[in-house]
Amino acid sequence: MKTSLTKIGFAVREIVALAIWMLIITKLFVYDIDLLVVRRVEWLQRFYPYKFFFILAVVAAVWLILGGKFARKIILFIAVYPVILLWRLIVIAFKNWATLLLFAPALESMVRTFKWRFILSSFAILAALGIALLVQPAAIITCMSTVGIYLILHYAFRFRSAYRRESIFASIAPTIGLLWETTIKTFKDAEVKVPSDEESPEAQKTHINNLKTLYSTSLMYTYVAGKLRESVASRRTDLYFLVALVYTFVLTVVAFGFQYWGLFKIDPSSFQTTATVSGWAFFLFSFNAILHTAFATIVPSGGVALLLANLELVAALIIGLFLFFILLTSQRERYRRDLSNVIDGLILSSTQIEAFLVRELGLRPVEVEVRIIEHDPTFSSTMESFGRMPPALPTANAADPQATSP
Repeated sequence: MKTSLTKIGFAVREIVALAIWMLIITKLFVYDIDLLVVRRVEWLQRFYPYKFFFILAVVAAVWLILGGKFARKIILFIAVYPVILLWRLIVIAFKNWATLLLFAPALESMVRTFKWRFILSSFAILAALGIALLVQPAAIITCMSTVGIYLILHYAFRFRSAYRRESIFASIAPTIGLLWETTIKTFKDAEVKVPSDEESPEAQKTHINNLKTLYSTSLMYTYVAGKLRESVASRRTDLYFLVALVYTFVLTVVAFGFQYWGLFKIDPSSFQTTATVSGWAFFLFSFNAILHTAFATIVPSGGVALLLANLELVAALIIGLFLFFILLTSQRERYRRDLSNVIDGLILSSTQIEAFLVRELGLRPVEVEVRIIEHDPTFSSTMESFGRMPPALPTANAADPQATSP
């Protein structure tokens, strides 16, 4: 019972904090949503000018009901909720770093094209707002053209990304495959600095540290390759392409919804309506048009409206036939192939380092592990963090057979 109440309290606290901060952000940067609610709810109009006192009353009531200790925690939690949310996202990203790494091509594309994405998106959002607020036909036509151009550019970008010659994984795969050369060279350069007296404690300590760095790097390569292989096997890579496909679908519905709305404001006779319609009705019609269904309350009757509806059907064909095939078949397979090359390069680098240890130092991996752990027992936890089981150290009796003889 106590556990259930704790979970309910946690959920209520999260919902309240999220709702308050969404209201604050909307109020500051988007729209005065509080004034909209006051205009819609008549009895709030007499209380709204005194909102500060009501906020004080709510805080006092929370303090009275929950007590000083819990009230202070809840108020502080709500006050710093954005920081808490950001920290949670960082923790989730670190825990799922392998999955996050799979989205490297998307992140690289966003960074590379951020300037033009930001500029075009800003103009498109402003144009959509203009369609909703303006009444002059010339201004609405300009805004409709801006939204349409943005949608066309989005499709062009999708096709360009699909037929891009190489992804970031394809670019770094050759470098990843040669990491072992750099790692071994670094080890050799460090070994040159070892004191000439190889039997001295300082020389042995320096040599073991160099050996530990080299072998830890090999373990890291194997560990990263294994995590990436697990992510690929779990088909999490498909999530990237599904998100891209859904985003294109939603953007198409919204963009054509604004086109229909703007056309209706310019020429109401372009659509047959059964009653007074709002802007939401045109987004519903856009959703029905792209799915070729007839559940909307408006019907296109003018030539331009029919042209837009047919263009949306063409967009649906492009999404269903071309983009679906490109994103979920050819591009996905190329993406997985490039990622497999990166994994193979990491495995190759780890294998080459182990071969160097056997060839140049005469040490097998298990012998390297034992030698390092004998000088630094904390290396066992390092191996466990990389998913490797530390070897059992030889006991004194095992090391000296004569110690057990009579």
